[in-house]
Amino acid sequence: MKAIHLNTNLLVISILLGLSSCNTLRVNESEKPISEESISEDTLHYNTKFIDINSNNAASYECDNFVSNALDNYSIASIRQDYQFLKSSQKPKINIHNPAIIDTIYTFSDNKNIIQFYRTQSKDFIFNLDVTNSRFKFPGDITTGMSKDAFIRKFKITELINEKVQLNNSNGNATYLFYFKRNKLKRINANLYLD
Repeated sequence: MKAIHLNTNLLVISILLGLSSCNTLRVNESEKPISEESISEDTLHYNTKFIDINSNNAASYECDNFVSNALDNYSIASIRQDYQFLKSSQKPKINIHNPAIIDTIYTFSDNKNIIQFYRTQSKDFIFNLDVTNSRFKFPGDITTGMSKDAFIRKFKITELINEKVQLNNSNGNATYLFYFKRNKLKRINANLYLD
């Protein structure tokens, strides 16, 4: 009788040890290596290069990666679909390179936000963006309402900044101006040069 009870105890212990060793072989999700594909935008950071404090009293930085890609997810179709609160209008525009071609300027706006596209025969370009609504999101989860500290971390800014930060691309044909008030991002303005 003692042998059966001892064998039963050994069997239970063996099963528990087996289960606990299987449990330790499971990979902890937080310890998995992060692949490029699994990096979410909230972990995306940018490298900036300080240029100067410009005439607008904005700290000016070069940041090609953000400036060149910030508007990639925006198109006339996506604005119509995702931002239906904006009124839209169209205006014909004579192409400066070929007066025989009529291009179109599309404007989407309300009393606090505006996005303008220039449509040629082959492509659409955003040339003006001025937004205060936090529904407009940019790569790295850059949006109005975020804290100045989070913005500084995203762009790895080490200089003391005031209420304005300007990001440019190295070509100088695209500029983003970020306005802060009470340590919150309140407004994003982008001007993109079109030729």
